[in-house]
Amino acid sequence: MSLGIMHSTLLQKLCIGIFLALLLLPMIGQTLSVGTGVTATEMRAPNELPGLPATFDEFSVLPQRFEAWLKDHFGFRNDLVLANNFIRVKVFGQSTSPLVVLGRNGWLFYTGEHALEQTRGIDRFSPEELDRWIDVMERRQAWLAERGIPMLMVAIPNKERVYLEDLPAWATQVNPESRMDQIVRRLAERRSPLVFKDMTADLVAAKKSMKVYLQADTHWTVDAAFTIGYRGIAEWIKSVRPDFRPLATADMKQVRVMRQGVDLDLARMLGLTAVYQEEEIRYELLGSPKLRSNDTSMPNGIVQNILRADLPTAPTVVWFRDSFTIPMYSYIAESFRKAVITEHKGLRFDKALIEEQKPDVVVYQFVERSLNNPVPAE
Repeated sequence: MSLGIMHSTLLQKLCIGIFLALLLLPMIGQTLSVGTGVTATEMRAPNELPGLPATFDEFSVLPQRFEAWLKDHFGFRNDLVLANNFIRVKVFGQSTSPLVVLGRNGWLFYTGEHALEQTRGIDRFSPEELDRWIDVMERRQAWLAERGIPMLMVAIPNKERVYLEDLPAWATQVNPESRMDQIVRRLAERRSPLVFKDMTADLVAAKKSMKVYLQADTHWTVDAAFTIGYRGIAEWIKSVRPDFRPLATADMKQVRVMRQGVDLDLARMLGLTAVYQEEEIRYELLGSPKLRSNDTSMPNGIVQNILRADLPTAPTVVWFRDSFTIPMYSYIAESFRKAVITEHKGLRFDKALIEEQKPDVVVYQFVERSLNNPVPAE
C-alpha cells in the first residue's frame, strides 16, 4: 500500500471518528448535565420531562412537551446557544431578541413597552388622554395637600431619548415631542400646580462627563442614580423640609466595580450574559450606617419595604417606585427616620397606605415607558 493511500485512509478514519464524537458529545453532555441549565442563562425554569399521558389531550401535546424538554436538556446546549447568539450579534449585527435593538458604538436599546416608539414620537397621548393623566395626578396631589403632605412626581426618561445619537440610523424621530414632552408642555399651558420633575435635561447634561445609562441594560447607572436621581429629589425635599439632611458626596466614597452580564437585562435578552460586562461607579457610606431594619412584605402581591433608621429628627416618606428606585435604596435608608417604599405597578396610588403611615412627604417615581399604562381611575 502506497504512502498516499495510507494517508488518505487515516484521514478518512479521523474524519469518521470526529463525526462520531460530535454525534455522541451531546448525548454524553445530556447524561452528565453539562451545559444544560437554562435557569442561570435565561432566567426561567427548564421544561420538565412529561409523564405518560392519561388523556387524549395530554397525548396530543406529548410530542411538543417532549421536544421542549429535549431542547432544554440537550448536551452542551448553553455553549451552542451562546455561540449562535455571539455570531449573530457580533459578526452579522443581528439582534437575537425582538425586545433588543443594536445601536451604534456598542449600545443596546429596548423595544418593549413602546419605548422606541415613544422616543420617535410615534406613540403619544391623545389630547383627552393627556388631560386625564394630569387631572388624576393633580387630584392625588390635592388629596395629599389636604392632609398637609407635599408630593413630588419624578419622571425618568427612557434611555433611548437620552442617547438619541446612538440609536440605529433608521430610528429617526417622526415627531420630536414624546409623551414626557407632552406632559411638560401641557402642564405649562394649564399652569398646573402639579410638582413634576422631568430628569431628562439633567441626565442629558450629565452624560457629557459621565455614563448615565448602562450600554447593555435599560436602567441608569448607580452613579447617575446617586448624583442625578437621589441628589435631585433630596434638593426638593429640603425645599419643603428645611430640616432634612440628605447624604452629600463627601459622605460617600467611590468604588469601581464590574457589573457582570447576568445583571444586565438587555444582555440577558440577547442570551449573551457570558459576553457582556460593564464597569460602573458605586457609592459606599464612609461613616457608620444609621439603618436599623428593613422589613420586606408583599401585600396584595406588591413588593413593599419599610426602612427604619436611627435618625429621630429626620422626616418620613412614602415612596412609590419602579425598578429605577432600587439603586437609591441604600441612600434612602440613610436619609429618613422611616421610608416606606412600594411598587406603583401601573401608576397606582395607595391612599390606604398613606392614611396608615402619615408620611411627611411623598415621592412618586416612574420611568417614561410606564406612561403607556392607562392611568388608574381615582
